[in-house]
Amino acid sequence: MTMRIDEALQEAVKMLRDVARPRLEAEILLAHTLEKDRIYLHAHPEEMVKAEPFFALVQRRAAGEPVEYLTGRVSFFGEEFFIEPGVLIPRPETEILVEKVAKELQGTEHVAEIGTGSGVIAIMLKKLLPNLKIVATDINPKAIEVAKKNATKHAVHVDFRLASYLDGITEPIDVIVSNPPYIKRGYELPKSVRYEPESALFGGEEGDEVLRRIVDIFIHSPAKLLACEMGYDQRASMREYMRSLGLEPIFYKDLAGLDRGFIVRK
Repeated sequence: MTMRIDEALQEAVKMLRDVARPRLEAEILLAHTLEKDRIYLHAHPEEMVKAEPFFALVQRRAAGEPVEYLTGRVSFFGEEFFIEPGVLIPRPETEILVEKVAKELQGTEHVAEIGTGSGVIAIMLKKLLPNLKIVATDINPKAIEVAKKNATKHAVHVDFRLASYLDGITEPIDVIVSNPPYIKRGYELPKSVRYEPESALFGGEEGDEVLRRIVDIFIHSPAKLLACEMGYDQRASMREYMRSLGLEPIFYKDLAGLDRGFIVRK
């Protein structure tokens, strides 16, 4: 079956009526199918295209599968990165963590990232501050594979290692950064998020167990700075926990005005 580009998009928008951005996502999926950019779609609305591959993706998106997994691409900090099922999709909120950390650094520190996922935090820090030395860990082999692929794409060197927390890292570390799993076990996730790996989402029965473990690691490490993303409702519990250890965290908010992370020095 063939259809005009504009007609295919109109039909896809109807099929995607329950997603937040039906027109945008329809265009993203059609551009991906045609291996063109979205501008091409607007410039050639009358062009006839094969519809079946496109509508197969649209149906999967309508069922809840994230558009990033369908296209294999995700935007972060204005850059394009590879992504695939089984690896956490980076969120715009995490760009704030990168900005906050970059402002705290001189540019020559040894940085360790816990739970690197697709590698976007470590890679963007390295692109912003090329003289950093960064080691990044993850327990997910697929995540390490994707992270290495992204580092190659962006022509930066990050030492990605398959490890839990900072296990096996013996070199001196000045800074620890992490966007760890912090969702409370049993929390009902939106349909699209259910496609993402649970190990990168759920932080324990209360949600902040992994965060607390990272704080404990920080306390017993030579690092002087810790920066973490967290859940919007975890400020009180994390502040209390860190104060009990003699730390005084500085919290920051996301663009929606919600508590989203903290930076702490010792």
